[in-house]
Amino acid sequence: MKKIWKIGLCGLVVVMMAAGCSKKTENTDNVTAAESTEGTLEGESQGTEDSVKLGEYKGIEVTLLSTEITDEQVEEELQALLEFYPIVTEVDREAKEGDTVNIDYAGMKDGVPFQGGTAEGYDLVLGSKTFIDGFEDGLIGSKKGQELSLNLTFPENYGNTELAGAEVVFDVTVNAVKESKIGVLNDEFVAENTEFATVEECRKGIREELEKMAEDNVVNQKKNDVFMAVMDNAEVSVSENSIQTVYDNQKSYYEGQAMSFGIDLETLAGFYGMDMEAFEAQLKNSSLEVAKQNAVIFAIAEAENITVEEADKKELAEEFGFESWEEMSEAVGEEAMNNYILPDKVLTFLADNAVEK
Repeated sequence: MKKIWKIGLCGLVVVMMAAGCSKKTENTDNVTAAESTEGTLEGESQGTEDSVKLGEYKGIEVTLLSTEITDEQVEEELQALLEFYPIVTEVDREAKEGDTVNIDYAGMKDGVPFQGGTAEGYDLVLGSKTFIDGFEDGLIGSKKGQELSLNLTFPENYGNTELAGAEVVFDVTVNAVKESKIGVLNDEFVAENTEFATVEECRKGIREELEKMAEDNVVNQKKNDVFMAVMDNAEVSVSENSIQTVYDNQKSYYEGQAMSFGIDLETLAGFYGMDMEAFEAQLKNSSLEVAKQNAVIFAIAEAENITVEEADKKELAEEFGFESWEEMSEAVGEEAMNNYILPDKVLTFLADNAVEK
């Protein structure tokens, strides 16, 4: 069945997991659990220690999203299911946009094949913009058995610097032209493409999943909204060291992400529409905000004696499919586990002590 995507965990927790929490300052004299406070700092770093004066953080009023699921939403998901599993048939005509062409292709730069430029039996949807500009357009009007040579140019900002801006030739053989049509929603379609046996079972299953998603989203929205209010009520000053710690962790995270794609950080920045200077500046700004959030998280955890227990680690390990928390700790590091668990426990505490309007 087509996966119905969730909004996901509270954005704040995801940031903490990715960036890592900076360590709590040794100075606790200026960390208080005041009932209220006047004003907030602008967020600039001051001195060598973090300073947090908590304002009101219990009894925060929050308005929740509706969890009602309409018949229209269920039918939209059923329609999306049909579109996700179209009926694909080979046709004896020229290819047009929206068709799938099965192709063999070989790319050459200066007459020499380049790495990653060759494939056989590849199904390409024309109009999907999967390939560089001109490739898919060059196959519009092609027919089964046709051989073509496409003279193209890679984008200047292409991830592989050896190909960026390069003129290349793709020799392409069209093996088949296939068109896709929306099927009929019936028991046969459902049984073939989902875990359900009938349309009504599928409809019921979709509704239940949407309801679960809505409930999860409300929980996450409540945590996020309450914490943002708590941040507004707090006076926070963070040290340059705390900001730098978060910055280094965030940068390491993105470097790892880039490495997983086989590119460098500068290329990844280009995918976000930024050069390295702009990318690093944005990281610095976000590091300031995360450092402030970390400081408030730690202050509330200390004020309310919220800690990471072994049971929390076991629960997290089970959630991520590990046999034990020790196994997960070995895989990702105990610090990473703590950086995930503690913020979520604090956010849960704040949400549990909020007032729903």
